[in-house]
Amino acid sequence: MPGSRSPPGGSVHLAVLRGKEIVVEVENTGRHIDEIVAQRLFEPFYRQQSRVTSDRSGHGLGLAIVRSIVHAHHGTVTAHANPDGGLTVRAKLPPDPR
Repeated sequence: MPGSRSPPGGSVHLAVLRGKEIVVEVENTGRHIDEIVAQRLFEPFYRQQSRVTSDRSGHGLGLAIVRSIVHAHHGTVTAHANPDGGLTVRAKLPPDPR
């Protein structure tokens, strides 16, 4: 997940639930992130650390692309900092009308 990659030995959990809506949730065990930073990760080109101070690649587009795709399908997406570090991203999509 952009902005909060799991460290070596960390974990990533994926859950997909289908009911009145379809929910896709991704949770990881990366470093601690402030809740304000978690919300900014949806901004195009936003990076928690600049490339000058980080050895990580990427352009800061991952969650901006996720948000665009989810919104194109009339859904919502949120990100929340986990208390012990890492991030939980939850996308909610309406069910297929068929």
